[in-house]
Amino acid sequence: MLYLAVFCLFMVSCSTPTLKPICPQIVPWSAEFQHQAAAEIRANSTLVALPEIARQDVILRDQVRVCRKAAQ
Repeated sequence: MLYLAVFCLFMVSCSTPTLKPICPQIVPWSAEFQHQAAAEIRANSTLVALPEIARQDVILRDQVRVCRKAAQ
């Protein structure tokens, strides 16, 4: 019986631990701020970098949401 208990403890200690991803925090933007940013982007048609930054931020936020669901 002692051998069985030692064997079980050995098997448990050899198991691979479950790793959970560490996801970055998302800082929410107010609806007012989002409307203001969209209006500023639309008002200046010569902007190139800012719309790309906004697009990449949306992608990043989507990836963080997926990460958080996987971590649960």
